Amino acid sequence: MKKLLTSPLFLIILTFLCLCAILLAESALATQVKSVEDGEEFTAEISKTEINRIKVSGDRIRSIQNNEGELTISRDDKLGEIYIRTTAFTENKPLNLFIVTEQNFTYKALLYPKAIPSEQIIIKNENVVANSDAEVAKVTKNSYQTQIIALLKAMRLKTKLEGYVIKQERYYIDLGDIGMRRISTYKGQNFIGETFLLKNSTSRVIPVEEKMFFKNGVRAIKIEKQELLPDEVTEIFVVS
Repeated sequence: MKKLLTSPLFLIILTFLCLCAILLAESALATQVKSVEDGEEFTAEISKTEINRIKVSGDRIRSIQNNEGELTISRDDKLGEIYIRTTAFTENKPLNLFIVTEQNFTYKALLYPKAIPSEQIIIKNENVVANSDAEVAKVTKNSYQTQIIALLKAMRLKTKLEGYVIKQERYYIDLGDIGMRRISTYKGQNFIGETFLLKNSTSRVIPVEEKMFFKNGVRAIKIEKQELLPDEVTEIFVVS
């Protein structure tokens, strides 16, 4: 029993359940997921009266540039996120914001203030690999990062990978209205990769974020869909 309670899978499930409860309680807060690549522009609506949150999935915001006086910006350096609020002079005009991340990706945001509640904007770039190791987060490619990227790619494409034993599974995890099961594992000398299938069986839209699955020993996470509509399914890849 003690071994089960301290296993990485149990800790991931426990963390996921706790975070799901928090996220469902905050479901009234609108979330916009923007899929973009390096150098691209995206548009989003923000509240012109309330504070708004911007984060980058799997990455951290390093710096921001905007026209002086247009926005009040506060930084959360611990989480790598920013919070913005319009000023009295700009609450009715489109606003430009340039965002640079720690992995050296740059995005241009065109923001439209509206008479709506607070908004959350999540920037998603398919070229970003979320991880919990500072060395892997560096842009310079090293063997450690290369191995993780190769493993994630093989898991996503469901192909063989030299040095790994692949096992197909049907391990169901009871999460109530949110169904999750482990469908495969890749076991190698340095890493273990697990593929999970997550289904939203509720009538609500559920956001899915990497931090739900981060725990000691987890090195990288890739989530195919950051937001699940009712009855929608996504794959989650965890490397430890």
